[in-house]
Amino acid sequence: MREDVAQAALEALVERGCALRLSKPPAYLDAELADAIAARICEQLTANQAEKPWMYGTTSLALSRSLGVAEPALIRILALLAEDGRLAARGGYYATPGFVPTLSAEQRDFFERAFTVDPQQPFVPVPFAELVAHVKASKIAGLSQAFDTLLAGCVVIKVGDDLYRGEQIATARARLEASLHASGSLTMAQFRDLIGTSRKYAVPLLEWFDSNGVTIRNGDVRVLRMR
Repeated sequence: MREDVAQAALEALVERGCALRLSKPPAYLDAELADAIAARICEQLTANQAEKPWMYGTTSLALSRSLGVAEPALIRILALLAEDGRLAARGGYYATPGFVPTLSAEQRDFFERAFTVDPQQPFVPVPFAELVAHVKASKIAGLSQAFDTLLAGCVVIKVGDDLYRGEQIATARARLEASLHASGSLTMAQFRDLIGTSRKYAVPLLEWFDSNGVTIRNGDVRVLRMR
């Protein structure tokens, strides 16, 4: 069999919609079989989301076990379906397009209490290990999965050994960027005073902004990273 002829035949099948092209490594899948697998995947995702709406999505391993499809092959199919917009892929989780996780009332109340912000000290975080211990000790259904969802969706963000609300990080970043645009640079002490926190929290926050491409450390000061 000539390779160029076989390749041309495969490309023709793809153009006619009879086959789908997979990547890493290149391979081809019968279109009807792909549609059947896609339907099973969406059915399973819909069932999972109805049963546990607080979960961020379903992992490829969980789908592999539910559908009886080898995970390495399934991952390639999932990537193709995500590229086509037939499902959403985010942070290692898969969901139906448009799905938004929803915490139960008990879960929401738990985290609202855990992240109650003192108006006088709006940038004080919650110790990560302490909250994990409370989550594990709680009897609230699905609380650990809900916590994973909050982390995956950046509703809460781990900085060093602590956790912040996403809104706290966004506000701190806005103040930091505004100050750097105005002055060009700032020290850790200036940042500490800018958000009204202590050195204990200011240092990890600045390091987090460094690692996430917001700032660059230049000696004893930070400057905005050029984009």
